[in-house]
Amino acid sequence: MAAGAAPQDDPPKGKRRRGITRITYRPLADINITALVDVTLVLLIIFMVAAPMLKSSVEVSVPQAASAEAANDEGITITVKKDGTIMIDQAKVDESSFDVAFEQTYGSSKQAVFLQADAEVPYQRVLHVIDVLRQVGVTDLGLVADPLHSRTGRRG
Repeated sequence: MAAGAAPQDDPPKGKRRRGITRITYRPLADINITALVDVTLVLLIIFMVAAPMLKSSVEVSVPQAASAEAANDEGITITVKKDGTIMIDQAKVDESSFDVAFEQTYGSSKQAVFLQADAEVPYQRVLHVIDVLRQVGVTDLGLVADPLHSRTGRRG
């Protein structure tokens, strides 16, 4: 080094060296959950609107009856379509293996079973399904029908 030369570590006169400032962060005592609540409420509304549409049913023209009431959807639904197809809830089953398939679905649960058959299905076929259900051990069997409407639009 030459005499009179400034060491390299020292900044030249008039210029200051910038120091690194440490920023200390403190934990927040409050968490802002407004956005979370908004999203949760929107999802709740979407699910409330969409839930009734999730349970799709098989289109069957059931007969009308004056004593028909609104069906409680809690249980297993057996459908006999116009072409003779038998369905357990939404699953199509063969008539010859209906008893085995239903026993696997029903198992040991004592759920209510609802039988809906097209109005044009022969009575013998409906009776066969009822007979199989009784043999499997179903004690709570309901027949699905549409309410009978008079010409004035009122029930009965």
